[in-house]
Amino acid sequence: MSGVERGVGSAGPVEQGDGLAGLVERAEALAALRGAFEDSPGTGGSLVVLSGAVGTGKTALLRAWADRIGADADALVLTAAACRAERDLPLGVLEQLVRSPGLPPASAERALAWWDEEASATPGKTDASGTSANGTNANGTGAGQTGAGQTGVGQTSAGGEPVLAASALRGLCEVLRDLLAERPVVVAVDDAHHADAASLQCLLSVVRRLRSARLHVLFTEYAHQKAQNALLSSEFLHEPALRRIRLEPLSKAGVEALLARHLDERTAQDLTPAVHGMSAGHPLLVRALAEDHRAAAGAGEAYGRAVLSFLYRHETPVIQVARAIAALGAHAGPGPVGRLLDVDAASVERAVRQLTVAEVLHEGRLCHPAFAAAVLDGMPPEERRALHGRVADLLHEEGAPATEVAAHLVAADRTDAPWAVPVFQEAAQLALDEDQVETGVDYLRAAHQRCRDAAQRAAVVGALADAEWRLDPAKVLRHLPDPAAVASHTDPAAVAPQTAPAAVAPHTDPAPTATPTPTPTLIPTAPPLPTHLLWHGRVEEGLDAIGTLTGPGPNPAGAPPMNPADLDTPWLWGAYLYPGHVKERLGSGALSPQRSTPPAVTPELQGAGTLMNDLLHGGERDATEAAERALNRYRLGPRTIAVQTAALAALTYRDRPHRAAAWCDGLVAQADERNSPTWRALFTAWRALLHLRQGDPAAAEQRAETALALLGPKGWGAAIGLPLAAAVQAKAALGDVDGAAALLERPVPQAVFQTRTGLHYLAARGRYHLATGCHYAALCDFYACGTRMSSWGVDLPALEPWRLGAAEAYLALGEALLARQLVDGQLSLPTPADGRTWGMTLRLRAATSPAPARAELLDEAVAVLRESGDTFELARAVADQAVAVREGGEAERARLLARKAELLARRWGSAPAPATVPEPPERPGPATPDAELTSAERRVAELAAEGFTNREISRKLCVTVSTVEQHLTRIYRKLDVRRLDLQAALG
Repeated sequence: MSGVERGVGSAGPVEQGDGLAGLVERAEALAALRGAFEDSPGTGGSLVVLSGAVGTGKTALLRAWADRIGADADALVLTAAACRAERDLPLGVLEQLVRSPGLPPASAERALAWWDEEASATPGKTDASGTSANGTNANGTGAGQTGAGQTGVGQTSAGGEPVLAASALRGLCEVLRDLLAERPVVVAVDDAHHADAASLQCLLSVVRRLRSARLHVLFTEYAHQKAQNALLSSEFLHEPALRRIRLEPLSKAGVEALLARHLDERTAQDLTPAVHGMSAGHPLLVRALAEDHRAAAGAGEAYGRAVLSFLYRHETPVIQVARAIAALGAHAGPGPVGRLLDVDAASVERAVRQLTVAEVLHEGRLCHPAFAAAVLDGMPPEERRALHGRVADLLHEEGAPATEVAAHLVAADRTDAPWAVPVFQEAAQLALDEDQVETGVDYLRAAHQRCRDAAQRAAVVGALADAEWRLDPAKVLRHLPDPAAVASHTDPAAVAPQTAPAAVAPHTDPAPTATPTPTPTLIPTAPPLPTHLLWHGRVEEGLDAIGTLTGPGPNPAGAPPMNPADLDTPWLWGAYLYPGHVKERLGSGALSPQRSTPPAVTPELQGAGTLMNDLLHGGERDATEAAERALNRYRLGPRTIAVQTAALAALTYRDRPHRAAAWCDGLVAQADERNSPTWRALFTAWRALLHLRQGDPAAAEQRAETALALLGPKGWGAAIGLPLAAAVQAKAALGDVDGAAALLERPVPQAVFQTRTGLHYLAARGRYHLATGCHYAALCDFYACGTRMSSWGVDLPALEPWRLGAAEAYLALGEALLARQLVDGQLSLPTPADGRTWGMTLRLRAATSPAPARAELLDEAVAVLRESGDTFELARAVADQAVAVREGGEAERARLLARKAELLARRWGSAPAPATVPEPPERPGPATPDAELTSAERRVAELAAEGFTNREISRKLCVTVSTVEQHLTRIYRKLDVRRLDLQAALG
């Protein structure tokens, strides 16, 4: 069977009881080996070459088969392993065979004696110890010295070719013949393609001289390796006993079977597709991945080592080509690889062919990203950075996309390329457009590190701040000028980096609006970032920056000229957050004449002017239409987030929470898809506010807590009032006053109280005080909210109905006349007749009206609130309705209405809604034993029954007004009375 080659690898696992048990899909190869050993027609021995790609298990099969034959057939096994480093060592493989542990000592001594005898008879020849007869080594050095060519046995001819003397060859054959007379002899040489030519020549001579003997020679070779000698690919092919057995990589079934040897069956089955792709079926890599999975899921150190071992077994430049392909990715054609490595095309094609045959390269791409990563990770760091730098140069010259060039520039840590900054800017924009925000930020940071031009640096810092804001606004703080440096007009580099805005105690009540200061000149080295200054509570600096950018003078920090329309975004943020400040600036003449009116409309921000006017003044006729149009036309993005926030505000403050909620849900989803935690936090907080206005405090609480978790306090800046307000009001409505109190203990920036979100915060804090019976504290918060709304010119009922909250506090204090005045003031303001605010106003109007008029007002309030969809306020109105009906003598209907109010409140997880007008007792009298008052409560009740006000009671008892309010709340609950009925109830 001369020259026969068998391709094996598809048969099932081998089931053996020895070393063969670890082999998978090698049954056909073993059968071929067994046939060669047992059936050799015309000869007594065999010559087998196991060939295949690197890592297919040739060595494991050779060792297992040799061990098996040595045990089963009582054969003498002589082994040797060739290697690339000893390829030029004459007779190195033959020496390993002669010194095999299985060779009897007497036979080994006889074989080595022929070399010694030949060395003694011929000057210049070496003996078994490597020393020549004249006292020199084979390479001419003295005895005891070491030379580069020392081998220990053999010699070289005058032409430099290693040879073995005929007498020594005959002696070796005699030794083998004697051994073969006793038992079969197996000569196994691993990686024979690396064997030295002299050893192969000797083995060929032995095979020819001992054809009829039971000599079995087994080689392994890499079939696609270009051999340094021609013996394996020429002379041995003419031997009649030669058989070639080719090993192929494992199939998916084979990979699963091999994994099952190391992992449980279910895990092996689940991992097989991925492992087969990452290993290309090479057992070496499969075992490494199994080892990594046992340590930690995924490719790890063992896989990385195995990939490097796999590549190092190939000849140069295979590993270099693999690295180039891994780095170039989709651009890894033969031409670019050759130019990158400065290697000729033939060498590249040969390396590509070897990797393709090994099935780790498919259509010019490595078999798996993990394989490519392991190839690059195995490089020394300096070499890897240099490779990425060369790749960046090559791709830039070929006009590759900026994102691909930038990725290699970052990996190379290059700073010398003059085109690097523009490439990073373009790549960042492309990444941000694809919502790869973190990648875009990395590119802009790299660009910032390499900037040398002031104008270029200002543009990069602006883009970087906008991109980082999408992830966390707190990251932008380092780009803002230090407040102290701004105030003193000094170089900000000499001042320590700024910190977050100063915080105030939760109950601090700062002045409603700060007086505008003259516009200072911004520090030339600090690029203007008006939007971010406004977000972080630095309103005067933010408005100054807008004025500076639109003024006639040069822009600070070398910033490029700005189109006035490009400032629509900061103007809208200013109008939303700081309506009072912006109105003062627009009317004071502090801004440039061309910007003394609302901003121009940009293509992406149609309706921005209308929405800005509505935010500043309210009552804009086309605001609802403009809001719907802005929310419907454009995808959420950096250019549209301000106008979409303004649009939500327009709908919300017109008592259209359900319309706003539908749009807000879409914006939350878009923010999540676009990988912006900031956008998601902002619209989640808005959704919490809308849940409250839809009568769902439980959902509002959940959304508000999510929003607060998405951004830290520094990240929220001056807008933190929005999520805190929603969370506090929701918890108060659900009866969780302790949770609300914990939120109110958080310090908030002073700038919050100058913002629209601060109005929500003050109103929510007032609701908390109402829930805890601190009615005077509630009045302070509601009036603080109203004062700001009036001074800013945004006293709109649906923004925050502060009058209704204050009216509830007055009612609890027994001040019905004051409550009535506030409700009448609310009725005089323009309010949508079908909105929740109108329904709430009617409910409070009923509470401040005589009993005969209450029922009709409450019927109307219930109808409006039912239509508006605010179930929480509806439950409160129905509870008041139940009291009014009972006062009218309809006990059964009152009971049904009370039950309905309770069911409505529980529908959203809320506590039962308390009636604004408590139900009077049918027969006022002394307290029952179940409702006994404490001594402190009785003293307060007696003074209240005598007509003393809460403040007077606090002075008489030396306690706070808040303590008196809390006592009265418990007294009313225990006795089920109003303040006017206390005297009768106490008897």
